[in-house]
Amino acid sequence: MASSVLDGGAVNSNQWSITQHPLEAIKTSIQSSTAGESRGTRVSHMMSANEGPTDIAAKISGCVSGGIRTDDAPYFTNNEGMPFPDACHSKTIGGIPVASDVFLFQKQQTFSRSKNLERMVHPCGSGAFGYFECTKNVANLTRANFLQKVGEKTPVFVRFSTVTLGREFPDEALNPRGFAIKFYTKEGNYDIVGLNFPVFFCKDPIQGLDVIRSQWRDPKNFLPDQDALFDLLGNTPEANHAGLMFFSDHGTPVGWRFSHGYGCHTFKWVNDQGEFVYIKYHFIAKHGQKQFTYDEATQIMVEDPDYSKRDLWETIEHGEEIEWTAMIQTMNSNEADPEKLGFDPFDVTKVWPRDQFPMEEFGRLVLNKNPEDFHRDVEQAAFSPGSMVPGIGDSPDPLLQFRMFFYRDAQYYSIGVNLHQIPVNCPFMAQSFSLVNFDGQMRVDANHGGNKPYVPNSFAHKFRPDAAEPAYEVSDNVCSRKSHYWHEGKKNDYAQAKELWRRVMTETERKKTCYNIAKLLKLVRYPLIQKKYLARMYNVAPEWSQGVYELLPKKEFDFAEVKELSQTGQEWYKEKKFRPSQGERLVGYAPSKPVYNV
Repeated sequence: MASSVLDGGAVNSNQWSITQHPLEAIKTSIQSSTAGESRGTRVSHMMSANEGPTDIAAKISGCVSGGIRTDDAPYFTNNEGMPFPDACHSKTIGGIPVASDVFLFQKQQTFSRSKNLERMVHPCGSGAFGYFECTKNVANLTRANFLQKVGEKTPVFVRFSTVTLGREFPDEALNPRGFAIKFYTKEGNYDIVGLNFPVFFCKDPIQGLDVIRSQWRDPKNFLPDQDALFDLLGNTPEANHAGLMFFSDHGTPVGWRFSHGYGCHTFKWVNDQGEFVYIKYHFIAKHGQKQFTYDEATQIMVEDPDYSKRDLWETIEHGEEIEWTAMIQTMNSNEADPEKLGFDPFDVTKVWPRDQFPMEEFGRLVLNKNPEDFHRDVEQAAFSPGSMVPGIGDSPDPLLQFRMFFYRDAQYYSIGVNLHQIPVNCPFMAQSFSLVNFDGQMRVDANHGGNKPYVPNSFAHKFRPDAAEPAYEVSDNVCSRKSHYWHEGKKNDYAQAKELWRRVMTETERKKTCYNIAKLLKLVRYPLIQKKYLARMYNVAPEWSQGVYELLPKKEFDFAEVKELSQTGQEWYKEKKFRPSQGERLVGYAPSKPVYNV
């Protein structure tokens, strides 16, 4: 296992002198003494109670090697530091345990509360630390400080996961895979929270939770619910693109590491002049993509339910580095209009064609250090699409806009508002860390730090107006439920799925996809749901629908009914009252004149 994820390269070296950086204080406190506030020599581990989250984050990320990392205390204690008498004997009267045994009760109470609330989405996963290295000068596109110098390395933590299945569900089940990256930059933590697919199943946030729930267990009997899965996909026209990837062998990748990763949404990169371009992220596995077939994945689930977690851990433990090439597509703001492009660049169910918007390399993502404690470093890792640093911004993508809020809100519920104190979430590389959010449960840092609990005040005013988000113009100023989804109710909602099926997928991949779908669709209890999903597929490719239909062991309707039903499929559940009709669409133009005062 590598001793430091950043050995052999600069650590955000272009920004500030390292002597002005918190990481130097961490190094010196553990390894030597130089300028800065001195600390007493750390002679005991004390379960890291005598370290702060910044110290711990620097060590577990691999930025700092050495230091005391394992328990070296002379005897066990309870949570208050009282010596623990014995491992095998409770305090009793006549052999009956008594309520005054504080050691017994505290042990049980802690155990009963020892697991976080399970994540509602992405509960089953694992992760690793490493670094991101900038390999191309992109300073003309973004002022993000970690992307300013070729060769610059930034610590990262990456968590992989299945998306909708429970924490204890086998890793290799048919499901999308989460691909979340936390960059520890000098201007705060930057999170990219994506998938191993470049698209998602819906585009409006009000339906996002329905997508997740449709892949959960049946609330009546807690069994996998294929009726719900196919019913929602069959009734959602835009879901066909991600659905095709889902049911292909991309839904059963070989572990975490043999998949590409995608940011899915459209984002902005903003340069020093305030000019911006829209971008899409792609992380291309240097070691290639590999997938199990449906039957192979089923066998692996039986033999090793933790296959993906084990494969990642053991690969790194054996000294191997795992690497992805980081690439972007760019689009100028004046291009980003579906009327010009023929597709909606802000619709997360659509991709940007690579022949129109070629991919360009800008970095590499390397994982080479395992976590030191799973619960602390992985289970409590909290990612949010809203965690963006100066030089990177949002887009008019409605699902992105809502995810920027609700991811952190869910984490405040499950972990707490002070999750930044957990080392893996700590912005330990930040050149400044001075909060205007105070108090809350389990607050153990400086909290107010001598600052007033309100702003503005007459004692400290140190805001950064230059960090304000860039302005952009949207298509109208009307508040309503009117759709701005350019593809809604149109046959062109199927165009990219057609392209994927007919041009990108091989004949072997198409046959496997039909087989995978038939294995599950045959379990659906309602012929109407089967028929509607086949009709949805028919709009993408009649031969796809026909191929699945022929594999169904029991056919309760004629295929001609599927063809007839498909004719209006693009309009299902898209109420005419709300469809775009007066040029409504998602755009994000650069303003023609300055918005902020100069």
